[in-house]
Amino acid sequence: MLRTTTAICILVPILCACSTPARPIETGGIESITSVDDVDMQDILKASSGMLESLLSQGTLKSAPRQPAQLLIGSIVNDTSSRFDIGEMTYRMREQLVNSGQAAVVTTYGTTPEDATAQDALKRKAFLEGQAAPASVDPDFSLTGKITQVKRQAGNVKQATYTFRLTLTNLRSGIEAWTKVVDVTKQGSKNAIGF
Repeated sequence: MLRTTTAICILVPILCACSTPARPIETGGIESITSVDDVDMQDILKASSGMLESLLSQGTLKSAPRQPAQLLIGSIVNDTSSRFDIGEMTYRMREQLVNSGQAAVVTTYGTTPEDATAQDALKRKAFLEGQAAPASVDPDFSLTGKITQVKRQAGNVKQATYTFRLTLTNLRSGIEAWTKVVDVTKQGSKNAIGF
């Protein structure tokens, strides 16, 4: 009994010393956990920031006949083995686009909670005005994309490249008005904290 008690008294402080207490860190910052096999928050932040910087600086949205440009955010397909909510990327993009003053996001299409609310409001307005169907919205541009991956391994070292692609299409001409690709490559044998 004494040996068991002594062993427990020795092990408890060792186990407590090995654990890391929870604490707040900067989202996507240098202390974030980096994993090779998954898309991490810092990957999403890097990709969305790089793509939006290109889109806003190029000025295509400013060429729309209405200002701010009426933008429809379409499908962004996650074609990777990493399962994460695409909304983590699209909501950040929407925030920057709308707050830049260059785009107003059309929310009467799609399947997000905002889209459903906007669609219901449009139907209600049409009903109250005695219209058979809601007035159609005529967006200037649509933003679509895809996220893909290429994975390789040499010995116990893994490498993954996640490619984020966005395309802005002019809905009046059907022509691609802007496109951007951002690659995020990670390599290692196990998950790590920091870059």
